[in-house]
Order: sequence, then structure tokens, then C-alpha cells
Amino acid sequence: MQFYVPLNAWTVEGHSVVATRAIRLLPQPWRTFFQYYGWLVNETVAYPDTLYRGNDPSEAPRHFADLEVWTPNDPLTGTLPQSVNEFAMKMETAIRSRDWNSMFLHAGRVAHYMADDTQPYHSTKHYNPTTKNGVGLHQVLDASMTDHLAELHIIDESQISQLTPISNLTQFALDTAVQSHSFLSIINRTLIDQNLPWSPELTRIIENRTNTAILAVARVWWTAMASVNIMPPDVPKTNSLSIMMESFQINQNGVRTIRVGVVDALGIRTHATVTLTVDGTTYRGQVANVIPPVGEYVIVLGAGNYNGGFSVRALKTGYASGILEISTGASSTVQQIQTYATVKSTSLDLATVNFPTVQLAELAVLIVAVLTLVWFRRMLRGS
Repeated sequence: MQFYVPLNAWTVEGHSVVATRAIRLLPQPWRTFFQYYGWLVNETVAYPDTLYRGNDPSEAPRHFADLEVWTPNDPLTGTLPQSVNEFAMKMETAIRSRDWNSMFLHAGRVAHYMADDTQPYHSTKHYNPTTKNGVGLHQVLDASMTDHLAELHIIDESQISQLTPISNLTQFALDTAVQSHSFLSIINRTLIDQNLPWSPELTRIIENRTNTAILAVARVWWTAMASVNIMPPDVPKTNSLSIMMESFQINQNGVRTIRVGVVDALGIRTHATVTLTVDGTTYRGQVANVIPPVGEYVIVLGAGNYNGGFSVRALKTGYASGILEISTGASSTVQQIQTYATVKSTSLDLATVNFPTVQLAELAVLIVAVLTLVWFRRMLRGS
């Protein structure tokens, strides 16, 4: 199954405008939590265009609903309404389990689809008509939000007394698409029939669609939030980074590839500058080729022996550094990192470290010895 809709909606910058303004409409304490991680929301809201589209064959139809022929059971006509419901529910599930990484991924994703829903050319099978000069209008409308942003009166929190949850997300998204579709005749008449480059009336339409997108995204998010009796964690007064060893691979030429994850004080994956230093040489970590890429880094080391310990460091402005020290003894190869002879890390989650079996055995012996001593002392007191 192949979809021929290689077009975005509102551009990456436009989606960022919608998401950023939608955050301002959220009730507290969710607003503060989302504002603190606004950089992450602005990144995940772009993923449906920048990452998912090229890696998931089911992604393209999530961005449109061809209302002239739309059938719920036919993905060729678009799955946007169902996708809004699907990923809002996934956002809700992530909140229930306090999986904040997944929550921000789904929040950005559903915000993207909901914003696409307000772009009129995402509601029709005639998604890219051309002017008499051969200019494709889908791209013109995509750029219109940011091109005319200074002329738009954007909705803010002072105009919203209370957000109301949405009872039927699929129907809500479908109704929004119908609203978007209603503007097509004016847009096409102005840009095609009259061959005008733009008009004040079109600016008013884009203002309407932009504000509709902002409010709709905030309401979809709030629907997921209000459905659970859970509050977000407090924003940390001081934040710090931790490093987790995630994988270690050696190719046929003996080149070592180490993959690490970087998280903040709340366990949320974050960007950082990652380096590994060994024997006086520093290697720079590169963003891993994974989806999503946030907080995933790969460090490549050549084949051979290394005499010193390995020091992995994560740096980010405004955060306490994360340090993972791995000492494997003199003349150790990188392969011996897997034995974790000693591991030290700032704020390291020890549940992520695979300590060697010998350490676990020694620990078990120690525990048995302590329990035996306690039992013996009690026997003495009872005699």
C-alpha cells in the first residue's frame, strides 16, 4: 500500500507555534510541567513529518482525511480522525504509568495530527491544486501561518476560562476537518480563479485555523490529562544528568560501539554533549540513529587494548554533569567493559547496571552471614 501525499502541514515552525501556544492554555500544574519541557514538545511535534513518515508506511494517511471520499475503514482516504483518538489514548496510558518520556512523544504526535486537521488542504483529495502560474497551493498554505504570523491575533489564556475535555475524539477531529474543508472554496477562488497572491480575507482564515489548532491541541491534551487522577511531577529546582550504559557491540574488525542513554533528574531523556575519555584521548558521542533519538548516543572506539579506565561524561548548560566511570584494570580491552568491575555514575540508576555474577554471589553470602548472626544472637538471649 502506497500513499502519494509527500506534503507537510504548517511547516515545522508552524507546528511549533501551535504547540507552544497550546501549552499556555493548559491548567496548572500541567502548564508549568509542559513549559519546562517545551523544547521536547517542540521536537516531538515535528517527528510525524521528520522521522515517522519515512519509517512507517502507515504514517502518511494519519495526516489527512479526504472528506469527499472518506471512509473510516479505508486508510487510503485518510486516518487522521482515528489517529487523534489513538495517540491521545496512548498519551493517557503513559500518564497513568507515569512514563513521562512516552507521554511527551505521544503529546507531540497528537498535537501534530490535530494541527494538520486545521489545514484546509488536509481535508480534501484535491490536496495540492495549482495556480494559473503552476504554483502548488499546499505549500503556500503551509507557510501562510508563519508568513503572516505578525498579522494574526493569537488566542491566549486570558480568553479561555476553562478547558473542557472532549467526549469523542474521533468525531471531534472529523468535525474539525469539516470546518477546514468549508474554507476551500474561498481559498481556491482567491488564489486560482482570481489569480491573486493573497488577500486580507485569507489572512482572517489563517488566523481562524491557527487559533482553532491551538485550542484544539490544548483540549486534546487536557482530555488525556483530566481522565486520570494523576498530577505531573514537580519541576526540579536543580537538574542533573545521569548516564545509562545501554549496549556494547564489536564488529568483525574489532571496532567497539558503545551506546548510552542520558536522562535528567526526572528520568526524562534529554540532549547533551557526550564524550568518552580513555588513555588521554577523548571521543565524541554522536546522536544514535534510532527513533526517537533524544538522549541516545553512540561512541565508537577502535580495536586494541586500553590501559586506563573509561570515563563517559554528559554535559548540558544549566545541568549538573553526568559521569559514568568504568575501571577494568590495567591492560584491559574495551570488551571488558561488559564485566563492570567497578561502576560509578552521578545519579546512576543502579537497576540499569548489569553487575557481574561474582559480585551477586558475594552479596548473597554476606546476607546469609548477617541473617545467621542475627539468629545466633537471638538464640543466646533466649537461653
